[in-house]
Amino acid sequence: MSDSRPVFVFRKTSHFFRGKGSSVPPPDFLVIIIYGVIGLSIITFISFLVSPFVAWRKGYAPYYWLFACGPVGLIVICCLRSLKRAETPEEYERMETRANLTGGILTGIALFLSFGLISLAIIG
Repeated sequence: MSDSRPVFVFRKTSHFFRGKGSSVPPPDFLVIIIYGVIGLSIITFISFLVSPFVAWRKGYAPYYWLFACGPVGLIVICCLRSLKRAETPEEYERMETRANLTGGILTGIALFLSFGLISLAIIG
């Protein structure tokens, strides 16, 4: 004999944090923090993949932009002009040097902070 009840039953909820009288308790603060860290990690990982590609498309050295502070580096590289817009060889050289130096500095900052956090985690 077949059962006519649905397999999944969805309860209607009014909003994320439920008020008085609700049988479902509000989510734990730790869960919210964990989801925030996971979301930020995903955004950072995607920006680590996209930043060198954008740098390469604009004519800059992608290895300078590989670890360029995640979303900050992506915003910076997106704001830089493409090397194809340089009108003179001097302007081309100046734009390339400035962008690669900026990417190198951002990468250095990111690596310094990463190694600092790792060493703090190991020490204490």
